[in-house]
Amino acid sequence: MLPFASSVCILGALVCGSFALQSSPTVSSAPDVSSSKIYTSAISSVIAAVTPMLALIYFCPLYLLYRHSKRHPRSINKISGARVQQYGPLVYVFLLAVSLAEVADATWLLLQFRFNNNAPDPITRSGVRFLLCVSCWTTVTSGTYTLFFLDPLWSRRPIASIGTQAVWVLVTWIFWVAGAGLFNKSFPRLFMSGSCDGVVYCGQLQAISALAVVQILTLTFGMLVITWLVWQSARSIRHPMVIRVAAAI
Repeated sequence: MLPFASSVCILGALVCGSFALQSSPTVSSAPDVSSSKIYTSAISSVIAAVTPMLALIYFCPLYLLYRHSKRHPRSINKISGARVQQYGPLVYVFLLAVSLAEVADATWLLLQFRFNNNAPDPITRSGVRFLLCVSCWTTVTSGTYTLFFLDPLWSRRPIASIGTQAVWVLVTWIFWVAGAGLFNKSFPRLFMSGSCDGVVYCGQLQAISALAVVQILTLTFGMLVITWLVWQSARSIRHPMVIRVAAAI
């Protein structure tokens, strides 16, 4: 897990750090068409190669841990707990996969803006940069929680409790809503007809916005499930099940 998290953080740091070295617009000149095409092709190839490698680094230990959890299952008393144990890791894996796609898309866009100096406006660049940071956060933390779910030892720790997961889901949901709101501020009509006229990388911008919406909807669903689980636990505490045994005659 550590190499995976480090790789994602380094990928995001390289992109964000490249803007710190951005030259002054008064002395910068637009690159020619040939060099721009070469740069775009090279960046696309690197991202297309690195993204599956990051996914492979994550899914290999995940598969091994899944087999280990099947050989050493932990005892679960409630039916709802068994369902969460069964479907919870799938939700975290889905969040990680979408976040990894967002990291790749945002990285490609930021590097294009950096080299070609053709960002639509500073708000768009700030929104993409913020969504990249949120994607890195979600990728690392959701991957960690997937391992917490499957590991028989870590799943008993307080860090893997429902309360801790509720806090994580709420914080991550706030991050994604803030990032989507900042990005949507620059393109409020991005998905309307004719909105791509005169906008560079419109397809990639639409993809990054759509992925952010998918993350928000998934996290909203997670908050509803956690709320239902808390309600079920509170109900069982206030009204415990009474088992009646017939008296022997």
